[in-house]
Amino acid sequence: MDKAKLLSGSSLFCQLSYQELAELALHAQSRLVRAKQVVLAQGELSDEMYAVIHGRLKVMRSNSEGRELTLAILEAGEVFGELAMLDGGPRTATIEALEDCELLVLQRAMVDQYLNAHPLVMRSMIQTLCERLRSADELVQDTLFLPLPQRLAKVLRQLAQNHGDETAEGIRIDLKLTQQELANFVGATRESVNKQLSAWESQQWLNMRGGYILISNLDSLP
Repeated sequence: MDKAKLLSGSSLFCQLSYQELAELALHAQSRLVRAKQVVLAQGELSDEMYAVIHGRLKVMRSNSEGRELTLAILEAGEVFGELAMLDGGPRTATIEALEDCELLVLQRAMVDQYLNAHPLVMRSMIQTLCERLRSADELVQDTLFLPLPQRLAKVLRQLAQNHGDETAEGIRIDLKLTQQELANFVGATRESVNKQLSAWESQQWLNMRGGYILISNLDSLP
């Protein structure tokens, strides 16, 4: 496994030369995680950050009552865990594997040393953190101001763009999601999401097949 080449696919490290990536990769360890396994738990302390080699993971937050909100889906090449690793504070979200995954694990001491010596990586990390902050702000705004149909349609469009496969019948979202998991994306109840999906299915805008969503008329969604 060429760890340097894998790190080059990350937006955080892509500006480094192959030699610099190889140096960084020498200090990284690979870790296998199984589907449904929690990699990071909200509130815990840790001195590690991660790069996704292959597989998908979901980022979610929960409150004291057990309600969950899904913030993002992580794909190969993306990094996570850098915020708490840098400031030493508790993890702000839980990361759970959606499928079997392989990760590269980077320790804080090594990353701190590398950031000091490579300003390009520090700049990329700041940019990555800013993008995530903007996404979080947008999610809060949508939850507060958009009605459920618009919130759900927006999530479906994002999933279709990031995880969709073109078929003769439409766009098939290549993620097996339960209606509760979809509800967690939009901060709603499973029952309200089920009702809205059923309404769109009756209008032949989409179909639910074996846990997968096939969107036959993306432009009709509100």
